[in-house]
This record gives sequence, C-alpha cells and structure tokens, in this order.
Amino acid sequence: RDTADEAMWPSDRYAQERLTSAQREALLALPLTLEIAPGVVAFHARPDHDEKYLTDTIAGGRLVRAPLAAIKRRLAALDPACRIVLCAHSHRSELIRIPDGPVVFNPGSIGCPAYGDDTPPAHVSEQGSPHARYGIVELGEPGRPDRFAAIAVDYDHEAAARQAEQAGQPEWAHALRTGFMSG
Repeated sequence: RDTADEAMWPSDRYAQERLTSAQREALLALPLTLEIAPGVVAFHARPDHDEKYLTDTIAGGRLVRAPLAAIKRRLAALDPACRIVLCAHSHRSELIRIPDGPVVFNPGSIGCPAYGDDTPPAHVSEQGSPHARYGIVELGEPGRPDRFAAIAVDYDHEAAARQAEQAGQPEWAHALRTGFMSG
C-alpha cells in the first residue's frame, strides 16, 4: 500500500517506510498459500484470506479459540494430503492437532506480542509476554512423527519499546514491554 493510505496501521506504516521498493515488490509477489514441502502448507492467516483468523474467533473483544468445526471448515479447501499447516496472523504461539487432519502450527510473533484491531468487531490479541517467538519443524521420516518446537527468546524489549515511543506509538511500546495491550 501507499504510505499515505489512511487505513494502514501505524506499525505497518512504520515497517513499510523502512522497506526498499525491491523489498515491497518481493513481498507483493508472494502467493497467498505456499507448499514449502510435500504435505506442508504455509500462509499468513487462512488459505483463502490473508486477514481472517484460522484458529481464533472474536468474543468479548478478545481472540479466543474457534470451535474445532470452524477450524476444519476454514481448512476444507486444502489438499487432504496436507499434514502440516504453518500460519500466523494472531501473533499467538499455538499448536493444534486437527483430528483426521493436519497439525496447525503458529510460532507466534517476532516483534509484536500484542495488538489491538479496530476492524469490526474490535478486538485485542495478547501473547502475555514480551518474548520474540519463532518455531522449528522437523519433518519425520515415513512412519515417524513430525516434531514441533515453539521457541520464546528474551531480548532487549525495553530498547524496542523505547524505539516505539520515539516513533509516537505508546500502545505498541506497552505491548513490546508486557505482551499485553494497555488497559
């Protein structure tokens, strides 16, 4: 999007202003869904939509686990041979085993452990700690289980929070310090 886009979230604008044209073009060229290994599919939010939650629903202004039937419906278009789904969007680390379906793995967020979204219905997502998060997946050999590691790394989140404050983003600074939204 153009940096003048009023609908852009401040943190998105902050990131976009630091990307080169080549980096923006590379990001825009990415497909919605990508098979990164046989039976392993990756996408940001859902296979059919980049801004809708896969494993969550909104209740009382917060993200909560969606019913299993809803998650299955959201994954229905995937190839039945899919055994691992890698996703994000909620910024919360989770590992969900779908009965007779894939394992869904969201490692969490590297640098945004909590956020508020005013898009109706307005809600917050909170990891509950400031740690940066990433994941490792080890694909099992035939007949052997796959292994998943969700890693939370402590880092100088106070320095990151100060940078957010200097950018005029006190709510982002609070999220970086605590893993919660203020209030």
